[in-house]
Amino acid sequence: MTDSNRDALRELLRRVDEVRGLSDRSASSASVGLEDTDALVRTLGELVEELERSHRRLIETNVQLVSLREVAGSLTTTVDVLETTRIVTRYLRRAFGFDQVCLLLIDRERRVLTGAWTGGEPGSDTAVSLEVPLVGDRGALARTVWLDRTLLHRDCLRHPPAFVPESHPLHEAFARLGSFACVPLQRSQSGPTGEPCERCVLGDAGLLAPPPGQGAEAWAAGREEEQRRCLDCERMSSLGVIGAARALGAPQLSAADVTLVESIALSVAPMVENARLVQELRKSQRFQEHVLDSMASSLVAVNLRGEVLGFNRAAEDLLGWPEAEVLGQTVGDLFGSEGEALVTSTITRGLEAVRQETFLRSREGTPVPVRMSTSLLRDDTGTVYGAIATFLDLTPIRRAEEQARQLDRLAALGRFTSSVAHEIRNPLTGIGMGVQRLARALGENDRERENVDFIQSEIKRLDRIVQQLFDVTHPRRLDLEPRPLDDTLRRAFQSIEPLFEERRLHVTLDLAANLPPVPHDADQMQQVFINLLKNAAEASLEGGAITLRAEVAPRPRARGSAPTVVASVRDEGPGIDEDTIKTLFEPFFTTKPGGTGLGLYISHDIVKRHGGLLTVQSDSGRGATFRVELPLEPQGGPS
Repeated sequence: MTDSNRDALRELLRRVDEVRGLSDRSASSASVGLEDTDALVRTLGELVEELERSHRRLIETNVQLVSLREVAGSLTTTVDVLETTRIVTRYLRRAFGFDQVCLLLIDRERRVLTGAWTGGEPGSDTAVSLEVPLVGDRGALARTVWLDRTLLHRDCLRHPPAFVPESHPLHEAFARLGSFACVPLQRSQSGPTGEPCERCVLGDAGLLAPPPGQGAEAWAAGREEEQRRCLDCERMSSLGVIGAARALGAPQLSAADVTLVESIALSVAPMVENARLVQELRKSQRFQEHVLDSMASSLVAVNLRGEVLGFNRAAEDLLGWPEAEVLGQTVGDLFGSEGEALVTSTITRGLEAVRQETFLRSREGTPVPVRMSTSLLRDDTGTVYGAIATFLDLTPIRRAEEQARQLDRLAALGRFTSSVAHEIRNPLTGIGMGVQRLARALGENDRERENVDFIQSEIKRLDRIVQQLFDVTHPRRLDLEPRPLDDTLRRAFQSIEPLFEERRLHVTLDLAANLPPVPHDADQMQQVFINLLKNAAEASLEGGAITLRAEVAPRPRARGSAPTVVASVRDEGPGIDEDTIKTLFEPFFTTKPGGTGLGLYISHDIVKRHGGLLTVQSDSGRGATFRVELPLEPQGGPS
């Protein structure tokens, strides 16, 4: 063997010792004599065995890291961060043989590390949730974040992972730790721009100990302010920490163990970052959905082809279509021609509508009056990719306007009739007294007696009409107490049941079970339903059918209004034409021979004073439905 070969062999044996030193092996190869062939063969055999073991460990570690990526991939499908960290730490503990493992992620809003610490007896895993404040100096876990580097502690009593109270489940576990390694999880880039923050305090060792001299409190306050500012910064590069520990009495963590934990951190960090992005995206989507669904205005988004991209809850309620059924439909199929023209004009010509009144088409095909605004949808580059249409249902507004006009007419008529009734009552009383004297002066068999009796009956009828007018203009005080409305409806039905039997009418009482108590004046509301049932009976042909129904309204009159109970009376009579409906609740309007025209007028006033609504729906020749809607919360007044 030449001298150069001997030198090369000695250098190789020295490097063998260095490599063995990394694996904590104490055997020395440099002492082997170069002339001792058996020793050289033995050393080469050991090297081959060690190489084989290292290769197997490498394969095993790679398999474990691949499996770890699959486990960490669950972060993107799980909303519960705590449960995900439990899954990952359990896997790490079993796969890599550490006594205890932790994974904690930064919650920047709450300024804490939160996650799971998993330990327990061999063969069983106990995962405990752990939360560590990040402001201040709260132990090795928080310190790892702020120093932004790996820490290995072999004296865990002096440097515990976190300061927890004695009642905490991990207090005893921390006291029994022999060694602990903690590695920060790093984002792939420092922030949205990829540039680190110039004022970032990560990696600043000055955060750990105050400077010598006075002013420790001021230093601590300043440090905490810097930490808060850093946690609020979008460019903060740290995602959290991952750690592994061994108990007292077990072999302490070696440099190779620390390297393994760092390798695990490199595999877990991208998964955590991706999971955070997915969760933030989901949070943003939920926020957007909540905002859109809480809008009072309806909203529909379409692409350049006019196909529906989005449809909020108000639009669903107004047009009657669920979002799932309209996605992908054209705006023409959804809105009808008038609405399509406005949206198409916005997409093709850029003409945005501003509070323009038009008609849309509901699912049932009925026209819906709306006030619509449109605008273009643009991406980050300003390229148009669709349009948004927002619209407000004008039906309640127009109904309210019509009701206001009707109430104004009724109020004017009420003032007029009150004045007329007052003027009529005094002379009517005098006329009645005069006729009574005349009747006493006539004999029983006088041929004028019949005419006098007729005059007296008409005077009494006029007096009843005047009294009804006074009941409207000077109504009785309402006794508003929550009462079963179905009892009031049954009493009203029983009051005129003989009329139904006389006309051979079939009456159905369809009263929903478990109706909530409704605040109402039982006597006055009974008068309302007696009047409605009597009108239905008189409008029905002999042998016809009448339905008295009561139920909780499926939805309130308007978004945000109180729930209501609806009682309705439906007949199968000739119905009421549209012109008649317009004047139906005015005083003295009647279509019945001998009617006073005050029954519906008085009923309408009673319902209105209850805070309710009396409406009629009818088509000529198809019967009529009178609908009384009463709020479940007292809204009426005393008068």
